Amino acid sequence: MRRWTWGIGLLVLAVAVTACSSSNDTNEIDGNKTSNESTGGKTVVTMAVMQKDPGGWLEQAEKAYEKKNPNVDIVIKEYVALPERSPGMTVNLEEKVNPADLEKYRNAINTDLMSGKGADIISVSELNVEKYADKGVLADLRALMEKDPEFDPTKLFISVMDAANGGDKKVVVPIWYDIHIVSSALELRQLKVEDASWKWSNLLHQGAELAKDLPGDLEIMGGVAPAALLRKIVMSDYGHYINQEEKKASFNTEEFIGLLNQLKELYGTGMLSDNYNKFLENRDIFRDHSLSTPLFALETLQSKRQIWNPPGNGKHSGLRFSSNMMLAINAKSGVTEEAWKFISYLLSEKAQSNPGMWVGLPMNKAAVASKLKKNGSGMMVFGTTGKSSANAKEPAEVTAQEKERLMAFIGQPGYFHGSDPRLMDIVETETAAFFAGEKTADTVAKLIQNRAKTYLNE
Repeated sequence: MRRWTWGIGLLVLAVAVTACSSSNDTNEIDGNKTSNESTGGKTVVTMAVMQKDPGGWLEQAEKAYEKKNPNVDIVIKEYVALPERSPGMTVNLEEKVNPADLEKYRNAINTDLMSGKGADIISVSELNVEKYADKGVLADLRALMEKDPEFDPTKLFISVMDAANGGDKKVVVPIWYDIHIVSSALELRQLKVEDASWKWSNLLHQGAELAKDLPGDLEIMGGVAPAALLRKIVMSDYGHYINQEEKKASFNTEEFIGLLNQLKELYGTGMLSDNYNKFLENRDIFRDHSLSTPLFALETLQSKRQIWNPPGNGKHSGLRFSSNMMLAINAKSGVTEEAWKFISYLLSEKAQSNPGMWVGLPMNKAAVASKLKKNGSGMMVFGTTGKSSANAKEPAEVTAQEKERLMAFIGQPGYFHGSDPRLMDIVETETAAFFAGEKTADTVAKLIQNRAKTYLNE
C-alpha cells in the first residue's frame, strides 16, 4: 500500500519541481506532447504504472526518449494520479495509496495479463511476480538483453537484478532500489548480533533488556507503526507463514497470537513506538531504515553507527533489497524489442543521472557516482544523528576512496523478500484493528488465516 515511503519515513523533502521539469539540454526535454495525443503512425509502446514518481522523472524520461527516437511514442497509463502540487510544495514520503485503488490496479493488470491483453510494459512492484512468471505471461528479458548490442550489464548493479528475479529466469528489472538495514548507535561490545542468523525475536528480546539496563530512557525501536512492524516480521519469515505451492497459511497459531500480544505489550510500555522523538534524539537502541539515496548511503557508512542486515530466517544471506519501480514486459506484446529498448534507456546513465530521480539508488553505476557530486537545490542531506534539513549545507566533495567504499557496499549480492504484496496487505490491514484495541489477537489471527486461505485458493 505504501508507494513512496523512503528514507527514514517521517521526513518530508522540499522538491524543486520547476528545476526538475524545465526544458534543457541536460534532461533532453522539449515540447508539450502528452501520452494521449495522436501517435501519427509511430510505433506505440504502452506502459502501465500504479502511480508515477513524485519527481516527474518517468515523464521526463518518456519525453527524452521520444526526442531521441522520433518514430516511437511512449504512452504511460497511470492508474492513480499523484496529488496536484505547486512548485516548492513539500512531498510527504509517507503518503499511502487508497487500498481500493491499489486493488483496482492489481485486478486490472491481472485481467489484462491472463487474457493476453494489456500494456507492453507493466510495473509489477505491487504484484506477485512469481505467479505471473510461472504462468508464462511475462517476457523473457534475458533473450532481449542478449540480442541488444547496446546493452552492457556490467554498467549496472546486476546483483540487484539477479536478486529481483531469484533464479535463471529474468522477467523483471528494478529501475531503482533501496537497501534495508538495521543500525544502532551503541558500541559493538554492548550488542550481541549474529548478522547472518539473527531473528526479530532476538532483536526484540535484546532491545528490551538493554532498554531496561542502560540509562537515558531508551526504547527498542522508534518511528515504526505496529502493523507495519508486524508486516516486516512476517516478510522476514514468509515461508513459515505461507506455503504458496500447497496454498496453506499458518496465522491461526499460538505462536502468531503470542507475537501479536508481545508487540502490543511492547508498544503499550513504550519499548516500541511509532513516533520519532527518541529516533531524532538518538535514544533508540535499534533503527530500521532504508538506504534510499547514494549520499544517505555514504553518510550511513561513514557514521559511527553499527550496521547489520535486518533480521531474517537464516535461509538467505546478503543485503535486503526492495524496489517500488520494477518493470516487466507483457509476453503477448507485439513490440517486445521496442519495449525493451525503452527499459534499457531507463537504466542508462543519461536517464538515471537526471535530478528528477531524487530518491532511490540508481541501478546504473555511473549514475550513482554522478549523484555523489555537489548538487543544487532540492537535495536533502542526512546527518549521522538522524537529524536532517532540506536547507542543509551542500555536501562536501566525495573522494575516490569514499566512492569506492560505497560502490563495493551497494554492489554486494542480496535478495528481495519472497512475498505476495496482497497477502502482506491483508496482514497489515487486519492487525491494525488489533493494535487499535478494536479486536482481540485470536480474532485477528482467524481473520488473517481465513482471508489468506481464500486468496491462496482463488
